Amino acid sequence: MKTLLSALFLTLLLPLGASAASRDAATLERCVTTQSSGSKARTLQACLGRFACNDQTTIGIAECLMREQRAWDELLNAWWAPMKARAQKNGSWNRLLASQRKWIKDRDAECARRYEEAGGGSIRVIWGAECQRDLTAKKAVDFFFDLYR
Repeated sequence: MKTLLSALFLTLLLPLGASAASRDAATLERCVTTQSSGSKARTLQACLGRFACNDQTTIGIAECLMREQRAWDELLNAWWAPMKARAQKNGSWNRLLASQRKWIKDRDAECARRYEEAGGGSIRVIWGAECQRDLTAKKAVDFFFDLYR
């Protein structure tokens, strides 16, 4: 059962069609842009959880959370290009790249910890997906504020 749930969690990380992900990312980008007059925390609070996860099954909820995670990840990748260009221009590229690699490792470790923390129940799939969404969203909002505020 543990292997099945682990495999299921990993398949949820696979990308959706580009058009759906792009629409979802555009929805989140509008929210971040609109809400960014406040603090990072307020922006994140206002924009996180924008997709209604009405399915009451574990799989349905996890799929919804990962759909939003993929949209946040698309924004993170879009904002990575100007972050990279700026870092290369000002000489901080190696530091930015190292920091991003560490963040990915830390995010994945934290989400694996939360997944395992739930024990053997199916709720761990939701906890793992929620962690991926939340930490990716926070990093995307951080990037936006670093670039445009």
